[in-house]
Amino acid sequence: MLNSKRNILAASVLAATLGASTVANASHFRGGALVASVDASGVVTVQSTSFWRPTAVSGTHNTLNGEGSITLNGGGNWTDWTQTSELTDVSDSRFTITTETYTTTVNGAGSYDIRWSSCCRVGGINNASQSHENLDSTIVWDGTTANTPILFDFSVINPEVERGEAYTDSLGALSGNGGTLSYNQDLNLNINSQIPGFVVDPATGALTISAADTAAMVYDNGGNDGADYAFSGNIVSSDGSSVEFDWLFDAVVADPTNNNLAPEVTDIVINAMVGDVLGDTVIGTDPNGDPLTWDLLSFLGTGDNGLFSFDPATNSFTWDTAGSAVGPYIANIRACDAQACDVGSITINLSELTTPPTNVPEPATLGLLGLSLAGLGWARRRSQKA
Repeated sequence: MLNSKRNILAASVLAATLGASTVANASHFRGGALVASVDASGVVTVQSTSFWRPTAVSGTHNTLNGEGSITLNGGGNWTDWTQTSELTDVSDSRFTITTETYTTTVNGAGSYDIRWSSCCRVGGINNASQSHENLDSTIVWDGTTANTPILFDFSVINPEVERGEAYTDSLGALSGNGGTLSYNQDLNLNINSQIPGFVVDPATGALTISAADTAAMVYDNGGNDGADYAFSGNIVSSDGSSVEFDWLFDAVVADPTNNNLAPEVTDIVINAMVGDVLGDTVIGTDPNGDPLTWDLLSFLGTGDNGLFSFDPATNSFTWDTAGSAVGPYIANIRACDAQACDVGSITINLSELTTPPTNVPEPATLGLLGLSLAGLGWARRRSQKA
């Protein structure tokens, strides 16, 4: 049984305790998320995704390195985090993404809060103050069973909002333990209000802003490109685990003649059975006609066989699903021009392989059956525009 008392894992970053390079970059934070899991022996792994002003790449990797500490059962038991990986991504000229992985060990069952804090947000945001900020997440452990409650890649969110155009996207999170996910749009620290008309669907995690509301997003942060409006919320698992997200929208004029607009990648939805061999080409266009470079950003899902592959030269993917577990999977494919990027999601819903009936249908029945299966098959939808 889980302890009723909440334990706190505090990974605090204070400018006074960091090196000079990090102090110089103190006002460059643009957002992020902490995604946690725990194995059967109590080793907690946290993947930190954080966004920064592009001119402040140096020093951002120090945000947790050497500073992470854990308070168990209210204090007294301190353990340092161990950094196991670090990646800096500068594919998008509007911001730098830093992805870091940290581990530590907890002692006993409980609901553990993970907190990352620092000073300060990037300046000039319309609805947020340049002040102290934090990121929070929670991982629940029963003391014996590995738990991956939330699978989430925050880099997939399209930050570009075209004024006068409806905005649609999705958080694209999956449950890694068979639980149910829900979503809210609670304000994170020093985000003063949500953008008028911005909605996070509480059941699906879909993000929407109506065309009328995007037309009203006239503010432009001239001092910090792409940092116009802030938004935040939480992904909550039915087991009590959670991930807070905190990020920015870049409001632009939908005029490819005079402005560089981000590429647009089409999402794909596939319903398939375990054992199917899947393949398709991801479609992407650039409003300015610029050439695109492609890469596989992430592949989310439990029980995959590791055989998913993506060819950036042809925009095509293949996956022999034999040996994979039943459930949903998401492959996130990114396309970038020289300045901005967009991510398209391939959502694959794997079901059990069904046993064919012993009675063979007549030819006319077979034709109807084929049409029926086609209706359950592959579908495409636009990801950012209604």
